[in-house]
Amino acid sequence: MLDQSFNLSDSNVLDDIFQLPTLVVESGLGRSDLITPVSGKSLQGMDSGFLSNSVEEYRLELENRWQSSQSLSSWLNGDDFLTGQSSFVGLPSSVDLAGNTLATARAITVGPSTTSYTDWVGSTDTNDYYRFTLANSGNFNLNLTGMTADADVLLLNSSGSVIASSTNGGTASESITRQLSAGTYYIRVYPYSGNTNYNLAVSATGGGNVDLAGNTLATARAITVGPSTTSYTDWVGSTDTNDYYRFTLANSGNFNLNLTGMTADADVLLLNSSGSLIASSTNGGTASESITRQLSAGTYYIRVYPYSGNTNYNLAVSAGGSDWFSQNLRDAGLISTARSLAADGNLSRNDMISIFRNAEDGSVIDATELTDLRTIVSNASRFTMQNPVVFLSNSIANGNTANQWWTGGGSTRQTLGNLYAGSSATQMERLIGKWFLGLDRPTAASGTTYRSCSGSLLQSGVSYQDINQGNLGDCYLLAALAGTAYRTPSTIQNMFTDNGDGTFTVRFFRNGVANYVTVDRYLPTTASGSFYYANRDRGLLYNNTGNELWVALAERAYAQINESGWIGQDNTNSYAGINGGWSDTTVQQITGRNTVRDYTLDNSDRTAVINAFNAGRIVFLNWAGHALTLVGYNPTTQLFTIYNPWGHADNFTWNQIINGTGTGHEQRFTDWSYTTT
Repeated sequence: MLDQSFNLSDSNVLDDIFQLPTLVVESGLGRSDLITPVSGKSLQGMDSGFLSNSVEEYRLELENRWQSSQSLSSWLNGDDFLTGQSSFVGLPSSVDLAGNTLATARAITVGPSTTSYTDWVGSTDTNDYYRFTLANSGNFNLNLTGMTADADVLLLNSSGSVIASSTNGGTASESITRQLSAGTYYIRVYPYSGNTNYNLAVSATGGGNVDLAGNTLATARAITVGPSTTSYTDWVGSTDTNDYYRFTLANSGNFNLNLTGMTADADVLLLNSSGSLIASSTNGGTASESITRQLSAGTYYIRVYPYSGNTNYNLAVSAGGSDWFSQNLRDAGLISTARSLAADGNLSRNDMISIFRNAEDGSVIDATELTDLRTIVSNASRFTMQNPVVFLSNSIANGNTANQWWTGGGSTRQTLGNLYAGSSATQMERLIGKWFLGLDRPTAASGTTYRSCSGSLLQSGVSYQDINQGNLGDCYLLAALAGTAYRTPSTIQNMFTDNGDGTFTVRFFRNGVANYVTVDRYLPTTASGSFYYANRDRGLLYNNTGNELWVALAERAYAQINESGWIGQDNTNSYAGINGGWSDTTVQQITGRNTVRDYTLDNSDRTAVINAFNAGRIVFLNWAGHALTLVGYNPTTQLFTIYNPWGHADNFTWNQIINGTGTGHEQRFTDWSYTTT
């Protein structure tokens, strides 16, 4: 028998001993309170009071022989691999087998069969590094289990940069799956909180990509989504074009998703239980993807798919408890209604109408409901409200100058007022009708009747030749519409939003900021059924399906928005209120462009007029009391083509422009204006 004394603090000794799965210890001092004689015991986790500054006899049996030929391997003696008496000096309570830096990383073997390594991390050992090399590309799999405190794991490349991570909360297991190329890699295990043993299991297989997530809704991988973030790794590419995940929420909550770690472009969708789209994130390149949504209780799916190339990815998901609605709203009815309507991530026009009407319960809008309505509107971006919906909702919840009165197409107006705590359901309905339904029609001329008009917003696109002035002195408005239609017909198209229920939301600009008003299909008509204002001379009756309505609807919308008090007219909701004006001011309100007005037009302006027109500006040439639009200039004939809102275009020489023709209304043009952009 060979007696040998050695210090177990020596790293060479520990490296050899701890390659043994179990140390058989025979207690020479009878320390049965610490170790049962001749019982299997791992050195890891031994009480430091037993190991430090004590002397014990132990025997390492032959069947536990280590494979290394390092410092203790030469001590073979008979049937015993090692029998000795040793001083245990300064050994910590948990022995560190893995290195604490990249340079001292423990070398491990990763192959087709799973290999496991156990160790400990905590306050006195904050990093365990492992190093492995793959001779060929393959599917790498890592699992970290057996924790009694929170520990996380990173996969690093040969330079120590992070390839993937798994950072689940608490004692939840961690996992990483990656398609890796041949090369050297590192694993870092570290504590997030507390001290814990762990088991690290690794493997790598060659060949095709291992698909952990299903390729269809029916085969979707079931995952858990809760308050703590959980992570899942996988691969998508040319041979795996869909990864589906399924999860169920027991309660409503704030759902968060992050897709990271891509080396090619991959995108992600959030789907409802039927597979219909709720939300998407489709950033370009290797940029991370994210989705945040308020979700109701139920089952949902996640779809990860490649946009281009092949890539690993890390999917991290969580869902909080109490949601935004219960945290920020107080009225139970509004909480339930808003939550349900916003489940798709959007509050639409119809959704907001429903929310406002929900506040009518009890026939009174109380202070709590009013506050909640304003909270919802102030968080419009959270619910991806479209700009028209935001403006119209704000005009109800927070007020608008136009709310002073309700006209409803009559000859007299009634007091309405802004919404307040104590407003009646009747007042709310009129505000909804005014802003969302187009029911607050302007006062029209005596003897006219509002009728629902047939036809389409547009019949064959937008043209300045659609303009036809009726029994109202608003040539300035129609000339501005003609100029806009001539230069940028898309501006006219985008001016209108067809709500699909016989109403249209119409946009105007106030100092460059979009304002909106809603009109329905009802327009003033004569006793015979013809149009009284715009479209008067088209020869079509109100019920003709060939009617093109955009000009007449824009005219009516301008009369309505006059009541808001900023277009420079008399602030009434009436056709008479928009009688007379300036085209350069109005075209700003239609297009958002800036303009210049020249109050005198003489021979010196010829070049400036031509240059402005050739530069793509909207140009107005005005008689005294009548606005017209320049729609053509022929440099060969030097003729100017000018469109009259009365429905016709005429050619003029420059001399006729500044001196007049001397016939009829074709007097000299007195002033001009144009847009600067």
